[in-house]
Amino acid sequence: MAPVGIGLAAWLVFGAIWDLLYRAKLGRAGGAEVLRRLWNFPRADWGKTLAHVGFGVTVFGISALMAWEVERIGVMKVGDTAELGGYAFRLDDVESVKGPNWTAQVGAFTALQDGEEIGRMRAEKRFYPVQRMPTTEAALDEGLTRDLYVVLGDKQDGVDEAYAVRIYVKPFAAWIWLGCLIMAAGGLASLSDRRWRVGAAAKRRAPPAAVPA
Repeated sequence: MAPVGIGLAAWLVFGAIWDLLYRAKLGRAGGAEVLRRLWNFPRADWGKTLAHVGFGVTVFGISALMAWEVERIGVMKVGDTAELGGYAFRLDDVESVKGPNWTAQVGAFTALQDGEEIGRMRAEKRFYPVQRMPTTEAALDEGLTRDLYVVLGDKQDGVDEAYAVRIYVKPFAAWIWLGCLIMAAGGLASLSDRRWRVGAAAKRRAPPAAVPA
C-alpha cells in the first residue's frame, strides 16, 4: 500500500503545482509573463493549490509512517546500546525521582546516528500511590524526517538493574502535521479572496424576489 499512497501524494502535489503553472502559460510565454500571471492570480487559486499540496504532504506522511515505522522491545541495563532503524539508543542512567503525588523511575538515553550524538532523551515510569496507577511518559526527539520515541518499562525481576524498554522510529511523522498546516494556509488564502467577500455582501443586499399577485 505504501507505493500507492506515495504515488497518490506525488500526483496531488505535482498535479496541483502543474495546474497553476499551466494556467500561467509556462513554456508558452516568457519568464516575466509567467511570473506576472502567477502574481495576478486570485488568492482563491493559490489557496486551492496550497490545499491540494498540503493534502498530498499529509498522505505522504501517513504512507511513509505506515510503511517504514520500526519498533523494538527488549531489556536494557545501564550502559547498554540498542540499534534500530539506523539509530542507536544508549541507556546512560536510571534514577528514582519523587514528585508531589508520584514517584518515578527516570531513564536517561542518548540517541546516536553513525556514532554521533543527535539527542538526549528522558523517559519516565511514574506511579501514583493514591490512585494505585502507573503511567509512562515517553521520551521524544523530533525531526523533520523522523521522530524517535523511547518508553521505559518495569524493572525486570531476576535481572540485576535491567528494565524493559520500547523504542520506536517513526519516519516523516512531522509531515502529517506539516500538511495540515499547509491545508489551513490554503483555506485562509481562499477566504481572504476579495471576490468571496464581495459576493457575500451582494447576496445580503439583494432584495427579496417579487411574489406575483
